[in-house]
Amino acid sequence: MATIIYYLGFIVFRVSATRMPVLRGTRPLQLVRYTYTNWLWLTGVVIVLSGVVIQAEALTMLPLSLAIPIFVASLAFILFYAGVFFRERLTAREWLSTGLFGLATTFIGISNGDRQVMTDYVAGPVMLAAVVIPGVVITVVVLVGGDVRAFGRHARPLAGVAYGFGTGVSLGISELSIKGVATIYSNDGFAAAAHSPYPYVAIGIAVFGLAQLQIGLQRCRISIVATVLTVAAKTELAVFGPLLFKEPWPTDRLMLVLRLGGFGLALLALVMFPRHETAQETSGAPLLHLQPGLTPRRERA
Repeated sequence: MATIIYYLGFIVFRVSATRMPVLRGTRPLQLVRYTYTNWLWLTGVVIVLSGVVIQAEALTMLPLSLAIPIFVASLAFILFYAGVFFRERLTAREWLSTGLFGLATTFIGISNGDRQVMTDYVAGPVMLAAVVIPGVVITVVVLVGGDVRAFGRHARPLAGVAYGFGTGVSLGISELSIKGVATIYSNDGFAAAAHSPYPYVAIGIAVFGLAQLQIGLQRCRISIVATVLTVAAKTELAVFGPLLFKEPWPTDRLMLVLRLGGFGLALLALVMFPRHETAQETSGAPLLHLQPGLTPRRERA
């Protein structure tokens, strides 16, 4: 339920992207102004936040290793809408990568065995910073690097896999922080949660990630961006969940192999995705890669 609502907000983001001027990561103030003052985009934010509230409740009821496959299964929703309403089509290679993503998350889910291990431990600020800082660096590199490659004489715009990965890293950190907020609130109440760094990390990194998501949705197919975003974010939950919340790794050898195999398949799927869209130019100005009839406004000189 949480992820279906979550992706409905993504569809609204995709539509609003076609009505905005060209967004650029190297112009952050302009990026924030174009997104956070757009009423349709803000409607999408409200929808996404509704899904986040339900997700936070789910994360107090399930361990991450079981919640992640459920979250990823809802990708069928966004792929269906991308095909029906935006006329997007995946290549055979992209379908194969998507299938590998699904298999990877299935392995991660099975690796939990028949146990639902819940913990009430939440890591301190130092461990949280060790997870957040590298993630922010990766996101900034994709955000700025995407503009360096997308514009210029020899422009070769990045494909949705790059924007999906960068955004997924940001939103994965935000979801980890939401898990922390939910756990602290469940154990010690609102005041303890408010005095922890988790809610502020969750909000701050989400603001950053959603702005980058909008650039990706304006330039690339939502089916690719959303798929890579989801798997990158959920893989991040599986990797860093044991560090931040002490959710145990499988002790059975077969289950451990399945868990590691899931991570390996997710990495293989990312590597297999095409790195670039086909460059298109009209009158020397870059065209963003949208479906027919969904061309965004030109950037003013």
